[in-house]
Amino acid sequence: MGWIKGDGEIEDSYKISKIGAHVPDLVVYSTLTNDIPYAEKFHGVLLFADVSGFTNLTEKFSLSSKKGYGADELTRTLNSYIGEIVSHILDAGGDILNYAGDAILALWTVERVQLSEVISLVVKCSLNIQDQCGVRETEVGCQLKVKIGISAGKLSKVIVGDEICQYFVVIGRAVDEVRLAEGLAVASTIILSPNAWELCERDNIAIDPIENERAVKVRYIKREPSFSVEKYQDSIGTSVEHEKVTGDCVRKASRLMPNAELEKTLRKYIMKTVLQKIDDDQPLEYLSEMRPATIVFVNMQFKGGESDQEQCMTIHQAAIGIGQQIVKHHGRVNKVFMFDKGCTFLCLFGLPGDKREDESAHALQAAYGVHYLCQKEIRSLKTVSVGVTTGPVFCGVVGHPVRHEYTVIGRKVNLAARLMMHYPGVVSCDSETCYYSKLPAFYFNELPKKAMKGVKNPGVLYQFMANKQQITVGKAPMSVEREEGYPLLGREKEIEVYSSMLKGFLEARAAGHKNYNNVLIYEGPIGYGKSRLLAEVVYRTAKEGVRVISFELAKTGIKQSNYALQTLLAIVMSVQNCKSCAERERVLLSKILDPKKRQNLCLLNDILLVKFPVSKDVSLMDSQTKNKKMRNYFLELFCKFAEDEPCVYVLDQAHFVDRASLTFLLEACERASVLVCMALLPHTSQGGPFPELSRIIKDPRTLYLNLPGLEPPVIAQLACQILGVVRIPSEVELFLVERSHGVPYYCEELLKSLYLGNLIVIEEVEEEDEAKDVDILFPEPTLVVHCSKPSQVWQEEDARAGALGPPKASMLKSRKITTVDHFVDRALVCFVGEAAKFHEVPIPLTLKGMALAHLDHLQPADQMVVKCAAIIGQTITTQMLINILPESENPDKLNLSLTSLFKSGTFECGSKPKQFTQQLTKESECWGALNCYCVQDSQEDVREEVSGKASVDGVWRCRVMRFCTALVKETAYELWLKEQKRDIHQKCASYLLKQAHRCRDCGIAEFIFGHKAAIGNNLIEIHPSLLNVQESGEALFLGQSTLGLPKETIQLNQVSPLHPNSEEDEFLLKLDSMVNEYNTTVDRTRKCRCAQVTECVLCPMVRHCTGVGDVPKTFYYLLETAAASAYLSNNLKALSYLNEAKIILDNLKVGKPAFETADPKVKVKINNFERACIFRLRGEVLYNTGQIEEAESMFSSALRLLNRRLPTNRVAMSLKYVCEKMKSLCYRSKNADNPGEKKLAFLHEQICCLSYMWQIGCMRRAPKNMLNASLAITMEMNSAQKSAEENKIIFSCIDYLQYCQLSGQDDRCKIYERMLCGTCVELPDCMEGLILTSYFIRALSIVKLCSGALHESIQYGLRAEQISKLTNRQGLDMLVISVLHTPLLLTQRYEECVQLMQSLEYLGNRTRISTAKGWFYAGCFDFLLYSGFAFRPFEECYTFVEESQSDPNLVADKSLMMNLYSALALWYARLCEWEKACFFYTKACGVTRQAPSSIHSINGVVMFLECRVLLFRKALVEHNQHIKAIYQSTQKHFTEFNRKYSTNKMYAPRVLHLRAYMYVLAGHEALANAILNKALIMCQQHGNKLEESWIAQNQISWFGVFRQSTSNWFASTLTMPSWEEARGMDPEELAHTRYTLVGVGGEIWADKSSLHLAPKAEDTQLLKGQG
Repeated sequence: MGWIKGDGEIEDSYKISKIGAHVPDLVVYSTLTNDIPYAEKFHGVLLFADVSGFTNLTEKFSLSSKKGYGADELTRTLNSYIGEIVSHILDAGGDILNYAGDAILALWTVERVQLSEVISLVVKCSLNIQDQCGVRETEVGCQLKVKIGISAGKLSKVIVGDEICQYFVVIGRAVDEVRLAEGLAVASTIILSPNAWELCERDNIAIDPIENERAVKVRYIKREPSFSVEKYQDSIGTSVEHEKVTGDCVRKASRLMPNAELEKTLRKYIMKTVLQKIDDDQPLEYLSEMRPATIVFVNMQFKGGESDQEQCMTIHQAAIGIGQQIVKHHGRVNKVFMFDKGCTFLCLFGLPGDKREDESAHALQAAYGVHYLCQKEIRSLKTVSVGVTTGPVFCGVVGHPVRHEYTVIGRKVNLAARLMMHYPGVVSCDSETCYYSKLPAFYFNELPKKAMKGVKNPGVLYQFMANKQQITVGKAPMSVEREEGYPLLGREKEIEVYSSMLKGFLEARAAGHKNYNNVLIYEGPIGYGKSRLLAEVVYRTAKEGVRVISFELAKTGIKQSNYALQTLLAIVMSVQNCKSCAERERVLLSKILDPKKRQNLCLLNDILLVKFPVSKDVSLMDSQTKNKKMRNYFLELFCKFAEDEPCVYVLDQAHFVDRASLTFLLEACERASVLVCMALLPHTSQGGPFPELSRIIKDPRTLYLNLPGLEPPVIAQLACQILGVVRIPSEVELFLVERSHGVPYYCEELLKSLYLGNLIVIEEVEEEDEAKDVDILFPEPTLVVHCSKPSQVWQEEDARAGALGPPKASMLKSRKITTVDHFVDRALVCFVGEAAKFHEVPIPLTLKGMALAHLDHLQPADQMVVKCAAIIGQTITTQMLINILPESENPDKLNLSLTSLFKSGTFECGSKPKQFTQQLTKESECWGALNCYCVQDSQEDVREEVSGKASVDGVWRCRVMRFCTALVKETAYELWLKEQKRDIHQKCASYLLKQAHRCRDCGIAEFIFGHKAAIGNNLIEIHPSLLNVQESGEALFLGQSTLGLPKETIQLNQVSPLHPNSEEDEFLLKLDSMVNEYNTTVDRTRKCRCAQVTECVLCPMVRHCTGVGDVPKTFYYLLETAAASAYLSNNLKALSYLNEAKIILDNLKVGKPAFETADPKVKVKINNFERACIFRLRGEVLYNTGQIEEAESMFSSALRLLNRRLPTNRVAMSLKYVCEKMKSLCYRSKNADNPGEKKLAFLHEQICCLSYMWQIGCMRRAPKNMLNASLAITMEMNSAQKSAEENKIIFSCIDYLQYCQLSGQDDRCKIYERMLCGTCVELPDCMEGLILTSYFIRALSIVKLCSGALHESIQYGLRAEQISKLTNRQGLDMLVISVLHTPLLLTQRYEECVQLMQSLEYLGNRTRISTAKGWFYAGCFDFLLYSGFAFRPFEECYTFVEESQSDPNLVADKSLMMNLYSALALWYARLCEWEKACFFYTKACGVTRQAPSSIHSINGVVMFLECRVLLFRKALVEHNQHIKAIYQSTQKHFTEFNRKYSTNKMYAPRVLHLRAYMYVLAGHEALANAILNKALIMCQQHGNKLEESWIAQNQISWFGVFRQSTSNWFASTLTMPSWEEARGMDPEELAHTRYTLVGVGGEIWADKSSLHLAPKAEDTQLLKGQG
């Protein structure tokens, strides 16, 4: 704990000594026979040492971004400093009375005649303290200083309390004087009180007088004190038996012998929290933590003149009453001490074992009860003042090994003490306490601001009035309102359900029936956004013109009968704002006009606090009859108002509705035509909810919605909204997705923690020079683009457009983190701070408090199960849990615990499917249900979702469980001691090593080929049998869903039957036969379980190996998990594990332990193979997301480590290329020897890296890059030959096939195509052969597409798509579809193209791969722009692009963003909406420079070219003075396109078409016509029907009579048919809604010859050749 000496002094002592360390000698050696209370007089000297800097130190450590670092380091620093001070005091014979936060009060009990000598001793002790501890620097930059006050005189020891808890207090004039003396001191000084100065040896102490004070400042002592400390220590405690006291013993009480009676007495002075640790023999350092807590200071000021005995009785009476009030509300009295002529009680709420979610409310109610009790019951008190604060504080054992106490330190502790003193006579609290109490606003009254010593910016302060401030009716407004500019995110389905119910309610009301759902219940845990959801409901209902009655209940309301009913009636009758009884009566009379109902207005007297005369009939009723009459009267009024106008009732915190009000609500819903929407928490108590609430929930007309967590993409959007930024880094998104688990409130708190810890920074977006010619293209004044939605569908208010255009000021303000609100009217971006380590970020204290409250409600046995499960992880298998639980856990006991944990909402079945809505029957359970969805042995159909019971006849049947809240798991994990965690992690790792590490169907032994062989370690001892069967691991996967095909698979139109008229047709037939055979021979009920292996084995192994501290195994599994995630196309997850691996490397590089649990003495070295794997995998992820330049750097680094470096110098490249070519000839002439396993692994990594490197070189297209590509592909083929493995040789040949096409070597391309066709059909029928075949067919489809053979590309592409489904590779499926839709679109095979896109949409929704959805919407834009129909409305596509700005995965894919931005820029350019076109054109320009020259980018680049030509036309129309520069710039874009995509012919007709249009606009019509003819010929060769028909359409516009204006096409976009309408139409019928490139009209300059818009020389040659 950081104690400086005597660390082992009480380690081997008896238990009583450990207890005695928490109690002063004054109590330890007290007489046990005295009746309590009693006061005992004595003389003594007091030393009060006040340390400054502790509060700042606590704040610094509380903001530490390192997990587990703050409390440990703070404890060490505190105890190091305090322990040194206490050592000086103990050495001088002093007795530590108490630790009051950051102060120490010490006592020397002596006879009257010894006072002067002891004062000298204390002065000497104080001088030693100042000399050794006066100023201390800490590692976080805070200075610790101490100031000391000394007093002496007559004192009294007061013992108060009862048989359970007792307290001691020292009272007397000397106590007041020592506080005053300390108040006069400054840092590093010592002050003697007036009485001490009078009693001391004045000639021995040098002093300085203090102006206007009788106290003096000590300078030094002249001679050593004569008082014998040894004799003094020998004289105390003689009546108690001790062990032998040695010379190094600094406190006699640390050697107490066992004494049952004394131990029983001392235990009464110690808090239960501390006693539990002592009884369990656990180190007290584990009580030290930063913890959210509520602090209550109670100060009692005496009237004056009381004797010590009278004060003793008063304190005793107060201690009993205060103790009862505090314990009643789950708090603890920490200590009692005299302060400022009064007695102060320090009370704590939220300590271990006592944590409650509503502790702030409990603390306030306890404080009010204490205040009321003391004022009314204790007449000798002058004033009672209470200060209450809530927030993070340090809680822990502070002091010296032989004398310490449990205390609290922090800014909130100081503030509570200041509130107590500066606001006398009231219960005062800070704004946090007010907020977290969730009590009604009228319980509080704002206090005036006062200057308080040591307190800066305390915020708004309140007086807590309970409900005594005013008589209120109906005052329960909703605490959350809809915020303008901050749309509700991720709850579209929930809102859609409500909108549907509202529509049904209004229709049923109009029709006069009640056949509609009348109650909607949103259920979700704290933080899931229920209140924001209801706020949106209120807003949308009011927008429909329907009256909304909304209110929010608090916990206090459930105890008041009819409270919710009173609130409801008050709002219905519109009396909630009335200030007097008379005003309420006037309003009620105006509302109730029926004479019969007016006769019974007196029935409203009690509930609405009015005073209508009691009618004769009512006065004659007995109580029961009156209550019945009153309830019927309320129902009549309610039904009458419901009949008069439609009304929606919205209740937040509905779980706080009292039972009487629920009865009324149940009847009202049955009788009246109303719609009720409410939100409530899951009910987790054993008794369940009120029966009336259960009846409402299970009513057939009730719709019950469980709110799920937000989807990962929504988390990124929410983070942008909270921070007020346009985007966040991928590292931040990954951190939030992993740690927030989709809970909005967790996300907010995590972001706040990151921001305050400087782990993220908010900066203004730098102006990028994205398009140099934007100013001349768009010469208008400065544009303000709000990106408003372009159709009526979008007229609804929505601020999401701020993410794309320059955001509005309101959008730029943070929704939660107000410290970033000073960035006004600027676009902001979030960046990762320097040296940010997200894996070390601890749980924010606010969230930790919520989890601790949940854990503290559990029984000890249940807590043990939860703690063990927390070691396993988020998902727990029952078998593994049994394996690690203590042996004492028998099955019956475990069954009871698991049943209890299911009912308390701690665990749920891990196989539970996501259910959005449910209508509950009387037999079903809504809360804490023991439903289990795991597949049992008797169930044959694995895919069927069958709900059974988790426990049947006392036997636990659920095989896989998971934590309902990840926060509980993380918090429970932190409760373990370090060694205990290590032991259990070892058990888990040993268990998992016996499980299957490969998917049986895929046959993948390791996701990194030859990983174990390459590192030369037998890291995983797996029995050989487990590599072929999976039975031992079935328990991990049973009940886990697999990512197979849906039951209704989307079928593509089959291609026409083939007749083997050519080699190609014969190959296709063989391919179809192979696929069909694989389908029939393989058991398709068994799905690929790579995802399950990754989730249930590899990911947990990373966790457990880290917990054990095994660095090599941790690193192995980190890389395997990263590789598995990349294999499954989960790039973000792969990047997360690679980041962890890199952190390990960085730590090892600088000589630090790899991670916290690693043994620093064990030296670990990571070999080059694994280092290379990190770079290769990171490069793969970057390449897949379009970050080509960064990916190239990664692959180059990997190749250096693999000893296969690529030269950077062109000369060296040429020499290396010649050398590799010679090697290639050599390898072909002889058979290579089989390399060893280790060398084979290195070769495989080399092949992977080189495969990417040649592709990157081809994308660049520059001569140097092409040489680099040639070298890379040659090196790849040589490495494949060296491996002597057929599959790797085939893989490299497929790569060479693609290289030949990209480099223009058509003849070699055809040779390799024929060779590979023959080879692939002979591959074995296994998964590896299927994957290789899939790779070849996909490559062949792309080769054909690039060469313009659209029909052949479709033939291969369809088969590649079919095979990719068989391999269960979602990422491959996405890539195939994103390419295959282009030839289908160009050949106008719309039916098949749409079905393909539907398949892609399904894939994106199922796998949550955001890039899959991105490519889906990119395809939707193609339909809109070129086909003449809308597969998805433009509004929906636009919204996706809008929201994509906050998704790092999408933003990182430059090819995808090029498509999306260019599509929007082109759409608005066609509409001549230039402001919006400018915005997206600029975005596209920025991406163009970063996007690779790949087949995925070309579509976006072609759309960008069309946009450029339209901008040239704009310049002509507007008589732009820079026309010539714009024309030349447009020509350069065409030239650059031809350079980058010279071997890609798929869009050659389109580019020629656009070039012809440019020449038409420039006045070169003959040249344009020649180019068009060439394009038409090419279209016929390619089978490009779409372009052919569009060219014909535009020819009419340019050279014929027809002219389509921009306004005509705008009208066409409004009437553009949907796919359902266009499905049966001929493609030519869609031409009237397809855009026409507008020809030369009257608005164009007639004389273009003066502009000298000359065509390109190569284009002129085309015209000459034609002539």
